[in-house]
Amino acid sequence: RMRAAGDRLLWSRLEHQRAGLAAAVLLGLREELDLDTSAAFMETGTAHLLAISGLHVGIMAGLLGYLLRLLVVPPPRATVAVAALTVFYALLTAARTPAVRATILVVMFCAAYLVGRRRPGFNSLAAAGLVVLLVSPADLFSTGSQLSFLAVGALMFLLPHWFGRGRDEDALQRLVRRKQPWLEQAKDRSLGFLRDLAMISIVVWIVSLPLVMSRFHLISPAALVLNVILWVPMALALAAGFGVLAFSWLVPPLGQLAAWICDGTLSLLESTISAASRLPGSHFWVPGPPTWWMLGFYGALGLWTAVPRFRPPVRWQLGALGAWIAVGLVGFRLPLHGDTFRCRFLAVGHGASVAIVLPCGHTILYDAGRLAAPEMGSRQIAAALWECGVTRIDAVILSHADADHYNALPGLLERFSVGAIYVSPYMFVEPDPALIALKEAIRTAGVPIRVIAAGDRLDHNGAAIEVVHPPRPWPAASDNANCLVLAVEYQGYRILLPGDLEAPGLDHLLQSPPWDCDVLLAPHHGSRFSDPPGLAAWCRPEWVVISGSLRPDLAATTATYRRQGGQVLLTAEVGGVDVVIKADGLQVKALLARPAGLAGADPTGKSQ
Repeated sequence: RMRAAGDRLLWSRLEHQRAGLAAAVLLGLREELDLDTSAAFMETGTAHLLAISGLHVGIMAGLLGYLLRLLVVPPPRATVAVAALTVFYALLTAARTPAVRATILVVMFCAAYLVGRRRPGFNSLAAAGLVVLLVSPADLFSTGSQLSFLAVGALMFLLPHWFGRGRDEDALQRLVRRKQPWLEQAKDRSLGFLRDLAMISIVVWIVSLPLVMSRFHLISPAALVLNVILWVPMALALAAGFGVLAFSWLVPPLGQLAAWICDGTLSLLESTISAASRLPGSHFWVPGPPTWWMLGFYGALGLWTAVPRFRPPVRWQLGALGAWIAVGLVGFRLPLHGDTFRCRFLAVGHGASVAIVLPCGHTILYDAGRLAAPEMGSRQIAAALWECGVTRIDAVILSHADADHYNALPGLLERFSVGAIYVSPYMFVEPDPALIALKEAIRTAGVPIRVIAAGDRLDHNGAAIEVVHPPRPWPAASDNANCLVLAVEYQGYRILLPGDLEAPGLDHLLQSPPWDCDVLLAPHHGSRFSDPPGLAAWCRPEWVVISGSLRPDLAATTATYRRQGGQVLLTAEVGGVDVVIKADGLQVKALLARPAGLAGADPTGKSQ
């Protein structure tokens, strides 16, 4: 309830353009942040600014401690107050793992001060890990939690060595430093502060890079600079934001002043990150290292940190690091070669995307979209392609002009080099704003658009891909009736991809000679309007993949295909579906274990 009240207060005091960002950084309400802003933070490596973490908790505790000193509160009472209010803030922000970890560190530091003990180091971090393990074991396996513990552990190791260098100054050097003019002292302190921030940023960036590459498929050089120059604006925004929450109730004019400062600093923060995300070279999308490589890297790093006496000479350490990086570059994702043909039906919710990886290494993507959240669709499709070893898409074929079949393409154009985009003659006929934006994204990426229709072929090294619909010319019809339908054949096995085909386009297709196939993508996500009985009789599929969400009407569709002898797989139940063709035959495999559901078929199987 208090969290909701604070959220309402931020929305009433700040400009609405920044209220969502303020709610995210102060209260952990990231769901109030728009997708474009969230994506910019992620791409620039500054997403940690949005998560309630050690930065937020540390700034709050530091500000509170400083305020209590100004009020001449006795140190023991001030220490207890800092610990208590830090716990309260963690609970207010839903006690997420990074906040819990930071809170435990603050509480243990306060306890050490009260009992006159040395400040705890790695033991406090281990205690935080144990608490998280007891309260919410699954959180330790989340990427955010792992990055949080990793960054703090790296800093705990670094800071004593880095800041201990000043202890070597003799008394004369310290005296000379104190006798300098105040302006010179301020300059030296400012430069030293920036140097320390830069070192912290570099160390955390390097240590977390393999995990970020593996989980987010990103390298963000911009973070090295942004995390330094944005520290002060972020600290001011947090301080002012806490002022809004604390003083708006008691001293409204002071709360309004804090809101003005918070709004201005958040505006500077947001505009800087947005501009940086658009700069060439600010971030790169990468496949990311496999798990075995990452475990090797962090395992070696842990041993290097924990057992210093067994460290080899520096040249051997650098050589081993270089060799491991070289192994990773070769083995990150080895693409398929030889005689293996793979067709992967991706699970994208209510939408469609099919990745065809040919034996020659070329990749063809048939559709790329989902009903909502295009950026999420881009991430899902990109991750699946990288898992298959794909770093370039040679061709994208868009079946028709429905957003749930193309709206993830702009995000993919940012992540992959694309050879060409193939569309039907009717794709861009309507002046729809979403289609205009799509065409602009394609133009910006410099990818050619090529028009294809029935009779055109995209053959590659023994794999035949023929367009069987729509013919040219073709009378004006709905988008679904105009779908590009692909007939794919390799080593005698056949796959039919009909998009959202419906009448009159479907009627036209069914009037052609029957085309038996091994695998069928059910048209229009298994809709009853796609004439399942007629299509099943026409192509007699052994396997039917329905790409979409679960709906009650799918029961009739699956029953129809089963009566014709087909096994049905729903991506909503089994995740993605792999169709692999090798010399020993065709194999269909669901990527997730099947729950009891509508399809009712064995999720794996072979047909020779």
